[in-house]
Amino acid sequence: MAIYEKLMGNPFVDAGVCGICEWLGRSVQPEQITTDDLEKVVAEVVPIMQPFDKKRPQAHGWRNWVSIFTTNHPLTNPSKKGDRAADFKEMLLSHITNAENLGQSGDCVGCGRRDANTWLFRTGVPLTGSGTLRNFFPTFAEGVGYCAACALAIQLSPLVFAASGGRFLMLHSNSWKALRTWSRKCLGDVRAQQLQQEVTGCFNPGYANPRNGLFYMTQEMVQFQEMRPDEDASMQFYCFTNFGQKPELEIFHLPAPVFRFLRFAYQSEFKTDWGKIILSGYLVNWTKVKTEEDYKNRINRVYENLLEGRSILGFFLNRRARKPRGNWELLSLYLKEVRTMEKSRLEKIKQVGDLIAECIRKSGRDRRLLQLERAKSYEACRNVLLYIIRERIRQGSPEPLFSLDDYVEHLFPEIDDFAATPWRETRDLLLFRIYEMLHNWLQEQGFVDFDEDNASDADDASETEPTEEN
Repeated sequence: MAIYEKLMGNPFVDAGVCGICEWLGRSVQPEQITTDDLEKVVAEVVPIMQPFDKKRPQAHGWRNWVSIFTTNHPLTNPSKKGDRAADFKEMLLSHITNAENLGQSGDCVGCGRRDANTWLFRTGVPLTGSGTLRNFFPTFAEGVGYCAACALAIQLSPLVFAASGGRFLMLHSNSWKALRTWSRKCLGDVRAQQLQQEVTGCFNPGYANPRNGLFYMTQEMVQFQEMRPDEDASMQFYCFTNFGQKPELEIFHLPAPVFRFLRFAYQSEFKTDWGKIILSGYLVNWTKVKTEEDYKNRINRVYENLLEGRSILGFFLNRRARKPRGNWELLSLYLKEVRTMEKSRLEKIKQVGDLIAECIRKSGRDRRLLQLERAKSYEACRNVLLYIIRERIRQGSPEPLFSLDDYVEHLFPEIDDFAATPWRETRDLLLFRIYEMLHNWLQEQGFVDFDEDNASDADDASETEPTEEN
């Protein structure tokens, strides 16, 4: 049996195992790791993890330890004299000596496949209570039981953390490939620090806002070929600090459909348009922005909505410029992958949008478009469609705008909660298609006063817009 295997289930253990594998080489899998490999990793990694000490001639070193394993850790304990890195190495080698192969069962919290032979609390596993508060742990034990192999993996897990404004982002996923690509990005930075002899600690992409930071990391991850578009990889991001005075934990869930959509959105054919949609989500005064640093850590409503399961359809529209962000193909990908919208409904709304655009062009006015843009209730939206139907009859259009079945099944399908009726979704989709078809014509006719592609012109996110129903 092996010492480790893929996706053992504990976030800190899986992170550490990924870090070990990446350090040994891209092709190395957990089942191949031996005790000799572990000793090699420890010998090479411990010197890098030497804690920062401003008294040393070259004032550099790992700065993050006190917020990961508290002040009682061998690398951070101020009461210990001598070589802290040597004490840390001794502890890791002790874990290797006591490491056993995986069995069929056991009471280790990390793997459940071996018996626990070491007891850990916050110093050994972040956010795991205090050894002195025995009522925190099951059966009033002094800590939580881990096997030596899992305890070792946890100690090496900081290799694949991403620093974020005094806290750390750690990925856990149902996809081993997702964990490896995340680890490759983080550990690659640590190796670069080693080569440059400027070790500072965990990979720091410069995002104090952890939500923006995790989306930056997903953007980096989709560039690796190992991440296939057909793989359903759901992800949990643990944002934490184990700092003694104020430990914190926040968990973000990125569903598999969202990550699958992002892998399409960041492809070359959509990347520019998707970037405009992301920029439209920032709450910032763009007239004062000079560099990315001026906005990268501000709240981004696109990211917030994707994490919280809310629609981002409104951000595909630049209403002031009467212009779409992206094309119908990108919008369709989002609606099908994330919002699970049926293709038949999308096609019908597209068809109706084309007919409305033709009607507006023939009229030579933007009156009906204005009415549709200003519709703030289901009744108002329905009335605009009635006006357009009448106008098309006056224009001599040979075919109806839509059938009764189309209206009931595709434009305004019945749902249980009428207060959450998808009428706004239908209105915004129609506007998107009309803008896509008529933007140039609207400019030529003088119906667009504002035509800068400015990110500050996102108005509402559709689902949060106040309505008459609620």
